[in-house]
Amino acid sequence: SEQRVHEEYQTGSMMTGRRGDGVLLLLLVAVSSFSVAEGCDKGVCHDYGHEPRFDASHRPPSASVLGRATWTMLHTTAAYLPDNLDEAHKAAFKDVIHACATLYPGKGQDLIHHIVNDPIVVKEIEAMKTSDDASLVIWKIHNAVTAFVWPERAPFPDSLGVKAVKFQVGDGSTDQFQLLALNSNLRKQILDAVKARWVLSGGLEVKHWDKRDLLNLPPDRTMLGRAYWTYLHTISVYMPHHPSPTELAAFRSIFNAIYEIFPCPVCRGHFRLFFHDPILQSELAKVSTKHGAILFVWKLHNIVTADGMNRGEWPNRHLFPKEKHLNVSEFLIPSPHSAEDQMRLTPCKKTSSTCFSKKDGFMVIADIQSRWQIEGGVDQPLTDAAPAACDPPRPDQKVLKMDMYVMGKCPWCAESLEHIADTIKCDYTCDYNGKTLNARLQFNVHMVGLNNGTYERPWLRAIHGPSELVGERIELCARQHYAKDYEYIKFMKCMDKNVSTIPIRAPECAAKHGLDLDLLVACANMNGEQLVAGSYGYSSWMGIEITPTFVLNSHKKIVGLPKNFSDEVCSQIELTSTSLAEVSTSADAQPDMQVSEAPLVMSLVAVFFGFTVCLGAPFFVLMTLRRRARGERRSLLRSEP
Repeated sequence: SEQRVHEEYQTGSMMTGRRGDGVLLLLLVAVSSFSVAEGCDKGVCHDYGHEPRFDASHRPPSASVLGRATWTMLHTTAAYLPDNLDEAHKAAFKDVIHACATLYPGKGQDLIHHIVNDPIVVKEIEAMKTSDDASLVIWKIHNAVTAFVWPERAPFPDSLGVKAVKFQVGDGSTDQFQLLALNSNLRKQILDAVKARWVLSGGLEVKHWDKRDLLNLPPDRTMLGRAYWTYLHTISVYMPHHPSPTELAAFRSIFNAIYEIFPCPVCRGHFRLFFHDPILQSELAKVSTKHGAILFVWKLHNIVTADGMNRGEWPNRHLFPKEKHLNVSEFLIPSPHSAEDQMRLTPCKKTSSTCFSKKDGFMVIADIQSRWQIEGGVDQPLTDAAPAACDPPRPDQKVLKMDMYVMGKCPWCAESLEHIADTIKCDYTCDYNGKTLNARLQFNVHMVGLNNGTYERPWLRAIHGPSELVGERIELCARQHYAKDYEYIKFMKCMDKNVSTIPIRAPECAAKHGLDLDLLVACANMNGEQLVAGSYGYSSWMGIEITPTFVLNSHKKIVGLPKNFSDEVCSQIELTSTSLAEVSTSADAQPDMQVSEAPLVMSLVAVFFGFTVCLGAPFFVLMTLRRRARGERRSLLRSEP
């Protein structure tokens, strides 16, 4: 289950932009191999193992969620600095800014680095003497980022009447909005708007908001904490496997900054109690890899959680990962016995109450990555929709949205598709409680797998081996070009007759159901990799990593194919609105999580065969993506922030 992380450790490949050797000269000339998936049991195939809560607050953050968390962290930290900054406060705040410019994942890092290293911005940062100065610096950086990403938007606040062009920062141009030249009236106008947006009346210790992460309201203590954890976990999982000295220094500086200037006095006071623990300080100093950074943030988070649990403030929370059944005493720092009881990050030969074996350590790292990291990175559309298969519903017709998450050669996915394929029609009907129900069906298939590269430069790894990846490219191309009336479902059902022969059955299945094989091959060669990368990214962002999984109307999740599947679907039709607009199609929705798991008994026949066959051109495809040597499970981080 930790094999991927182990390979990361060996190769340092994660998120380096390396492109996989899955570039196909001709998809249908392949090395096709199949072996029983060790991760397939009890009616499902495990990509990683432990399922998350099905809502946006427990899924890997998208670019917008991470950006919102980062701005919350920066603005709030600036707003609650002491009125007059001493050298320690100023240095700590500068470290927070430069850490963003050094560690922020994806394209955002280059943009922030470009802005904060503008000669005029550098002078403005160096000139900070007060909390107001710091707030203005972050205000300008925020407007500069907005001007670059959304040049049509007016800078904040709109009442200023300043055009976005004044925040085109990065080349030292003197035409930019300059903080050191502000008159007192304009300075006050900006600061009043910034404080209204980011400063909470009564202070951070007062919990004002009942809902999570309300937009456009000053963050309270809970919202600020979630923003910081989102930022810390996310930058750690997207770090290079072997960070540069500059990156490591930036990473360490964040925690020293938290010690000095974290906006919440209560939280900062607790942090100061444990941060200088000798073992913890030694572990921070020894962080030299991405995995080390991931584990250090993980330990800090568990220390904070353990303290709240021990005080009775969070009685319903648990240490992460829940499946490890960690003891609170392992993370209580300081305590009379913390030197003896404390969980260490250095691996040991055999897992004990104070350390993990290398194997178990890899599993924890994989858990954390799954909670905070999207396959392919944050810089991707995070959509995976096929063209419309059906005409729009009638005004009085209900709508059923059904998403099915599969792996191309998952035997249980094939069995599930076999059971439901004939019901996948635009006009979906079923019998429920003595009534015949009808709905316009919006059905879609998504693939689940790994992307060790980026969305733009994928390094794709299908769970059941290279031939699965070939099949997934072909099937997603069928989805793309034969969506009308769900023609592609018949093709997929044919392919799934024997998953061990995927993709070899493609010519036969295409001919049987009237699909143009040349079109599928051309699509798979030209666009297949991007289609699969998008599907993998979307599935991981949605937290779906056990297959088959069905999601009905974006609310009801069903793992496997239970015997009462039809009743589950019918109940959703009965509950759903008659309006298409009211059916939740947003992945950012936070539905009530309901999970059903199919109690199927596994019965797999081990088959292994490898052969090559020429089906239309004298090209040979060698898939060099390595199979996992062991298992195909990776557990997911699913703890309360």
